[in-house]
Amino acid sequence: MEIPMEASSMLRTDEVCSVLEQEREPEAVCSEEPSMAQEVKAKRSRLSRSSRAGLLFPVSRIDRQLRRGMFARRFGASAPVYLAAVLQWVTCKTMDMAAKISKKHNQLLISPSHLKMSVKKSGVFKRLVRSGPKHRGKSVPESQPEASPSKRRPRQ
Repeated sequence: MEIPMEASSMLRTDEVCSVLEQEREPEAVCSEEPSMAQEVKAKRSRLSRSSRAGLLFPVSRIDRQLRRGMFARRFGASAPVYLAAVLQWVTCKTMDMAAKISKKHNQLLISPSHLKMSVKKSGVFKRLVRSGPKHRGKSVPESQPEASPSKRRPRQ
């Protein structure tokens, strides 16, 4: 059923579908502009989950690793967001303490020994790291002593 020319000119252009259900053909598709709600939804869906949560850590990557790790059969949609927030908080606090330690030692750069000392000084982080994997590899010395004379006796 076709719409007369006069009726189509009376239709408002800001609506997506203004034709009544009875007058519309079954396969007719509205080709007008999308509504404001659809535009807002399209813009909102372009944002990453990290930016929607206001985080720097990647929520989608943590979600993928949780699924691949098979830690549980199911988990909620907010679980990776919460885990990313916790990881960001722990990292921020550790780096903040390491920065204070490096300033105390009059150094411009944060070294691994500063990070290690920041974890040792905090009781919460100590408990968190204690249950983790043991240190593998070369240990970072706390201080570099000056060369001292050898304690070995010379050969005779």
